[in-house]
Amino acid sequence: METSQSKQVDSLEKKLDLFYETLQKEGHLGFLKNSTRVIFFLSIGCPKRRADVFQASETLPLKAWRLVKRQALQHYKESQYDWLKLDIVESEESHSVNDFVKVITETKKNYFRKGISFDKQYRFAFLEQEINGNAIVQIDKQTGRGFIQEKNLKEYAKSHRPLMPKLDLSRIDKIRTFTTRGFFFEKNRLFPVHNTNLDNGRRKTPLTIDEVDHLIRESATFLANQVKDTGAFVYGYFSCFDKEIQFYNVLRHASTLYSMLEAYELYPDEVLEKAIKRGLHYLVNHCTRSYTIQSVNVAYIIDGVGENKEIKLGANAAAILALTKFQEVFKQSQYVEITQLLGEGILQMQKHDGSFNHVLYPENLQVKENFRIIYYDGEAAFALMRLYEQDPQSKWIDAVEFAFQYFIEKKYWKHHDHWLSYCTNELTKYRPRKEYFEFGLQNVLKKLNFIKKRETTYPTFLELTLAGWNMVSRLREHGWEELLTHKEIQRLEETFHVRAEYQRNGFFYPEVAMYFKKPSRILGSFYIRHHSFRSRIDDTEHYLSGYVAYYKLLKNRSAYRERGVS
Repeated sequence: METSQSKQVDSLEKKLDLFYETLQKEGHLGFLKNSTRVIFFLSIGCPKRRADVFQASETLPLKAWRLVKRQALQHYKESQYDWLKLDIVESEESHSVNDFVKVITETKKNYFRKGISFDKQYRFAFLEQEINGNAIVQIDKQTGRGFIQEKNLKEYAKSHRPLMPKLDLSRIDKIRTFTTRGFFFEKNRLFPVHNTNLDNGRRKTPLTIDEVDHLIRESATFLANQVKDTGAFVYGYFSCFDKEIQFYNVLRHASTLYSMLEAYELYPDEVLEKAIKRGLHYLVNHCTRSYTIQSVNVAYIIDGVGENKEIKLGANAAAILALTKFQEVFKQSQYVEITQLLGEGILQMQKHDGSFNHVLYPENLQVKENFRIIYYDGEAAFALMRLYEQDPQSKWIDAVEFAFQYFIEKKYWKHHDHWLSYCTNELTKYRPRKEYFEFGLQNVLKKLNFIKKRETTYPTFLELTLAGWNMVSRLREHGWEELLTHKEIQRLEETFHVRAEYQRNGFFYPEVAMYFKKPSRILGSFYIRHHSFRSRIDDTEHYLSGYVAYYKLLKNRSAYRERGVS
C-alpha cells in the first residue's frame, strides 16, 4: 500500500519537476551557459512555518538542481509545500572580517540586502531573506557596531537548514557576500524576483490596475482578520519571531477603520463589513466619554489605560474620519450625534490663535500637552472638513479656516504632512482661495526629490502626493494655473508613480513572508523594514489608503481613455 508520505513526496517531486521545466522553457537559466560553477538555493515554504532551504554547488545547472531536489525529497517533512523558490548566485565579493563588519555597521538596520557565505565552498551560506527574516545581522546598541547574532544564526540553521554542518564563526577569516537571481513558483505560476538592492526578493511584475486591486483586497482582508470578537484589533507583530505587540492605541484603531472603509467602498465584502462594524462599536461604546463644557456637550476618545489614560486631538479626529466615512459608505445615520459631539470636542481644543491643544487629562480636561506630534493638527482640520461635508454648519469650516491662518503663518507646509494634504484638498472644494492652493502645493512640491529617492517605504508619501495631485485639477478650474509649472506637474506625477511601485517592497508577498516564523500571520499585510519588519495595523492602514487613492486614479484614467476611444 502506498503511504501518505510517499504520496506527499511524489506530489512534491512533480511540483519540483514542473518548476524546473518552466524555468528552462522560459529561458531563465540561459545566463548560466558559460558558468563553471553553479550555486543553487532551493527554498520550500508554506503558510504554517518558516521555509526550509537546501543548497548545492555544482559544475552544471542540472547537477545542482538534481542535488537540491534530492535533498528536499529526502529531508522535507512538512505536509504542505505551497511555495517554491530558487535563488542562483550571480555575483560575489570577498571581504576580510573587519571589512565585512564595517559594511554591516554602515548599513541601515535590516537593509543589508545580500547573501552571506562564511566559506568559499558555500557550505555555510545564507540568502539575504534568511538573514533578515531571522535578525542575524544586528547593530550593537552601545557601540553602534554591526555584528552577526550567532545565537539566531545557529538556531535557524539547526531548524531550517537540515544538511548544513555545524558552524564555528571563530574560525572564519574571510566572508563572501553575494547576489542572486531568483524565481518564485506558486500555483504552477513562475515569478522572476528582483535582484536589485532595495527591491531584492520581491516579484518582478508590473504595477497594473489588477495588481493594485490585489494589494488592496489582500491588505483589507488582513485588517478584517485582525478585528477580534470584542471589536478591538490584534495590534500587530514583530514578524521575525512572531511576537505580538503588547500595546494599544485607539487613535490607530480608528484610523485603521477609516482605511478599511475606503477599501470596502471599492470592494464590498461581508467579512470586511462585519469587522468594520465590530470595530466601530468598540470605538463608540468602549472608548468614548461625554462631557459638558460651559453648557456645551462634547465627546472625547479616551486612549490608554489606568493612570496613562488621556485625550488626544488626533484620536477625536480619527474617530470622526471613521464615523463619517461609515455614514457615507453605508448610508446610515446612527453615528451622526456622536460624530457632532466629537467635533465639538475638537472645537474646544482650538486655541485663540487657531492652533490646537494636543493632549488633555480625561479626569478634568486640563491641558496635559500643548503639542505632541505635528500630525494631530492636520488630522483635526481634515476631520472637521469631513464633518462639514455631512453636517454643513459653518462652525466646522470656520474652525478649519481659522486653523489654516495659523498653518500658513507658521509655514506648516515645511512638515509635508499627508493629513494637511488631505485637508487642503477638501478645503479648496468649498473655499478655493489662492493662499490655500499655494499652501497645498508647497506642502507637496518642496518634498518631491526626497520622496522620490527615499529608501524606506514610508507609506504616507503616496497619500501625500496623490492628495496634492487631486488638488491640481481643481486649481486649474479656478484659474490658478500660474501657481505651478508644467515641469512641476510632471515631477509630481512621476514621483507618485515611483512611490506606488517602490512601496510594494513593504508588502508581505508570499516570497517574502515565507522566511519569517509564521507566514500565515502576516501574509497580505504591510511592514516597516527598519522597525524589525513590524507589521502593525496602522502600517497596513497607510499603505492601504495610498493604494486606494492610486487605484481610483488609474481607474479614472482608464475610463477616460475608453470614452476617448468610443
